[in-house]
Amino acid sequence: MPTITTPRPPLNIFDAARAEVTSDTWITLYETPDYLIPASGPNPQRNVKAVALLTSLIVANNTNDTIQFSMRIFDELNDIWQLLNELSIPTNDFALIELGKQNLPSGERLQIRVNSGQAAVASLSYVLNQREEYEEIT
Repeated sequence: MPTITTPRPPLNIFDAARAEVTSDTWITLYETPDYLIPASGPNPQRNVKAVALLTSLIVANNTNDTIQFSMRIFDELNDIWQLLNELSIPTNDFALIELGKQNLPSGERLQIRVNSGQAAVASLSYVLNQREEYEEIT
C-alpha cells in the first residue's frame, strides 16, 4: 500500500484515476493510500488511514468489437469481491458504472480487466478523505 508523507491528512480531495485496459490480466486502477503525519510540536508522528469515496467509473470501448469488462475489489485481507463479470460494452460505446459512494479504505484496490485481445479506457472519479482513527508511531 502506498504511504504519503504530509503535514496534513486528506480532506475532500476530488480526483480521478485513468488507465488503458488491454489485457485479461487484472490491473489496479486505484489503491487507497495511507498517510504518515510527521511529529509537530506536541503532536506525535502518526499514521492516518484514508478512504476513497468512489462515485462513478466510465469505461470507453473505442474498438470495432464488443468487449467484456470485469471489475473487483481486492481488500486489505486479500479477499476478492467481484463487482462485475464480463459486462458487454458495444463497439464505439461506453458504460457508466455508478458506484453508489462505495468506500475503498486504505490498502484496498479496485482492479479491472477485459478479455484477451480487447481494449478499453477506464476513468474512475473519487473523493479522498481521512478516516477518524489513526495510529501513533512510537
